[in-house]
Amino acid sequence: MHLIAATVLTLTLVSICAANVINAPVSQAKNPIWRTGNVPRQLRPFKPNLRPLRQKSKHPILPIRKPEQAPTKRRFYERPKKPQHKFYEWPAQYLRQDNEQPVRDYRVTATARDIQLTNFYDILYHGPISIGTPEQSFNVTFNTASPRTWVPSVHSIPDYNNSKFKTYNNKTSSTYIPNGFGFEASYGEGKVAGYLSQDNINIAGLTARNQIFGEAIVESDIFEDTTNHGVLGLGLSDEEPTVFDNMVERGLLPAPVFSFYLNRLNSNDPDSVLTLGGTNPAYYVGDFTFADVTVPDSWQFKMDRIQFSNGTGIFNGWGCQAVVDSSTPLIIGPKEEVDVLNRKLGGTPLSGDETMYELDCSEVDGLPDVEFIVNGKKLSMSSKDYVVKMHVGTDSLCYSGILGSSWKQNESPVWILGMSFMRVYYTQFDKGNKRIGFAKAITFEHAILNK
Repeated sequence: MHLIAATVLTLTLVSICAANVINAPVSQAKNPIWRTGNVPRQLRPFKPNLRPLRQKSKHPILPIRKPEQAPTKRRFYERPKKPQHKFYEWPAQYLRQDNEQPVRDYRVTATARDIQLTNFYDILYHGPISIGTPEQSFNVTFNTASPRTWVPSVHSIPDYNNSKFKTYNNKTSSTYIPNGFGFEASYGEGKVAGYLSQDNINIAGLTARNQIFGEAIVESDIFEDTTNHGVLGLGLSDEEPTVFDNMVERGLLPAPVFSFYLNRLNSNDPDSVLTLGGTNPAYYVGDFTFADVTVPDSWQFKMDRIQFSNGTGIFNGWGCQAVVDSSTPLIIGPKEEVDVLNRKLGGTPLSGDETMYELDCSEVDGLPDVEFIVNGKKLSMSSKDYVVKMHVGTDSLCYSGILGSSWKQNESPVWILGMSFMRVYYTQFDKGNKRIGFAKAITFEHAILNK
């Protein structure tokens, strides 16, 4: 579609250009807008009479604008800069609009990339990323429950600017772009707050340019006890473009899919891996069981029911909702249902804590499998997968890894399938088809047989 050229040599050329405008389905805007690539050149002043054309046409004619009004290219996801730091959500006018398309980077071959993750005592898995130019390195948790990405700022309170904690210094990065809006995020009992910035974020040799992320200046004490330097958000969001979205839209990945393989601590299983751009058949066996995402802003899906392999106990026979969360160590469910389930396993609530249940270690091996029915298929977990064993001196303590909670999402109780579930099932998150897939994760025994 062409706008009327500002330079014409004959009246015939004027009529042709006008006809192109008439046939174009252009909506009238309050202020005239140039479309990318249609920047006319003006050799001499000329103002055609468009009134007769407007009267005959069903579509409005956009008025000509002066060449100096032609827009310049905006950076990917660039927001107007505001020198304020208030904690509120991004206003709609600063969110990416549908007509803002990122520039695809054709210099990079779109192939799936594996990122090796480190298992930190089975309570979190973190991997390397870098931010800025020159690159500043961090170990972050890859979190499927939130789209937010953040790292500690050099201005953090308390001061984490020491050898133990890595911090981001925007003054040393030549690709830093200030943003100015504030952010805050909650992770169970942990909270962080700070302000948003833009910079290049690199993962496994792929660069998400001009990506918005958070510089955390206030963090809860719980973050002091880990080797984690921040969070990279992989959650679903139509409003907050994630690092993964950035890479997909730039053509850096072959498919809008990422997948997790999580190993067990102190095992001979292969190293944990996050695959961007697809799945890696080396880490799972059999076919995938898929479930469609049921809400637009979360990796939530419908679970048919939960049952025991020995035929006793059927919970949520009418169906329930569940989310897969790569940042939650265990499995969490509605308190009342978890209470029934754990009591059938012989569990006893801990004194003063109705969310955790102690089990008899001598009976753990005889406990039935817990089966999560998804799309008619059984996803089973044995007692070695859902029981947590602790050794205190010469004594052993056993607890159920299925905890109760009053947490709700969209006012409805939801099951959270955390890392203990993901260690059993290789999980793919297919954003293109809005679905989640589960396949049996390989173990050391599988790896030996496949060699």
